[in-house]
Amino acid sequence: MYNSAQENKSKWFTATRVRNIAYWAATAIIIWGTALGSIWDLARESVVKTIMSQLGYPFYFITIMGFWKVLAVIALLVPGFGRIKEWAYAGLFFVYTGAFISNLAVGHINDAFGPAIFAAILIASWALRPASRRLVSSRADIANSRSTKTKTIFYWITTSMLFLCLISGGIGELGHLWGTLQTVTLLGYPAYFLSIIGSWKLLACLTILISRFPRLKEWAYAGVFFVMTGAATSHLVCHDYGPGGAHIIVTLFFAALTLASWALRPASRSQLIIGYF
Repeated sequence: MYNSAQENKSKWFTATRVRNIAYWAATAIIIWGTALGSIWDLARESVVKTIMSQLGYPFYFITIMGFWKVLAVIALLVPGFGRIKEWAYAGLFFVYTGAFISNLAVGHINDAFGPAIFAAILIASWALRPASRRLVSSRADIANSRSTKTKTIFYWITTSMLFLCLISGGIGELGHLWGTLQTVTLLGYPAYFLSIIGSWKLLACLTILISRFPRLKEWAYAGVFFVMTGAATSHLVCHDYGPGGAHIIVTLFFAALTLASWALRPASRSQLIIGYF
């Protein structure tokens, strides 16, 4: 019986070692690719500008992505900070899948494989990360984080407002309604970008509203925040301020509303337990 216990313990250590090696191998590839990409983006290397021109994106979008990539690399490198890592993984997933879809949209089938491979490696890194780098809470944490009635009321107020923004925006972008096509054209984005953003908004809307799935909610909130701050930056760069700066103020307001809904959500929608997705 002693030998059996020792054998099981040895197998556990071996499996853990293999898992850690696989995690760091996948993460090293992602960090290397993302760090190199951020340098190229911020330096606006000619190869990046050529790719963006072929995909139909404005050059200032390169700088936005480069900035977020730098923050993502830092988040993945430093120990701890499980929630920030979730947002970093979410952001990079949107970048790589967005690049994949963009290449397909313009008919660059061969060029779509690269982003798809990086997205798959990213998911592997996310799935294999050790407990010290995960966002996990115990059942005791949930029991000790009961929401007050006032907090719950404000949560549903902010979330309802965010829901209306996301569902109306998603439908408008997918259907090219309410001047959305004119807006993205003015900001320099390709028309197919509306389909990408619109789809993500509707998925985020559904994810935030349904019960459970706290980790998916983290990704949804992260995506909405990136979209809103990206929209504000785009309007600012293109000097498309709107009446009284409304285009920038409104997008930043919804970015703040996203953070408010995220911060106010009850424990059942925010805490993560091992085995509870």
